[in-house]
Amino acid sequence: MTLDRVRECIQNHKDRESFMGIVLRYYPPDDERYLKIEKAYHTAKVAFAEVVRDGGDRYFEHLRSVALILMVHLRVRDTDVIIAALLHDIVEDIEGWDYNRVRDLFGPRVAMLVWYVTKPKLKEFGDDKRERDRRYHENLLHAPRESVIIKLADRLHNLLTLWETDAEKRSRKIQETQDFYLALAEKECILIHELEDALRELQAS
Repeated sequence: MTLDRVRECIQNHKDRESFMGIVLRYYPPDDERYLKIEKAYHTAKVAFAEVVRDGGDRYFEHLRSVALILMVHLRVRDTDVIIAALLHDIVEDIEGWDYNRVRDLFGPRVAMLVWYVTKPKLKEFGDDKRERDRRYHENLLHAPRESVIIKLADRLHNLLTLWETDAEKRSRKIQETQDFYLALAEKECILIHELEDALRELQAS
């Protein structure tokens, strides 16, 4: 089953050594690309050190899992995309981080990829969450393919861990995936079956 392979790639690489071991398959440890990914891994881990998810897991586990889905399951080798996956929530969730800081540390392309997957501040829309989400989804429809891949991997991992959330949030995420993210996956021809299988699991529970 496809989801079993996704879960396996996450479970088999749950520490820095095994994660960076995947990177070592493609770049030697003194390669600039290896060092940039290592720096992003450390940056994300430190930034999210005090943040936990609904089920009590460290938030960093989610960031690493999204990057693993890209590297292992989708065989992404683009260094900037892997870095952006590790940092995809940092501007949205961590005080003191903005796109300029991401750009200064990891370059303009990483900052741009992160921008497309970051929800705007709710206050920019008068606290209208529906309008904020509509604008966010509209931006994703015009985002670079690399940002869309990151977002779809993010959504897939969120679905796989929805068991840890309350019923209202599960229902909302399932509906949003059906209404928007499946169509986005079909548009880009990526992670379609994985998202469908994850939805089936949730709806069968």
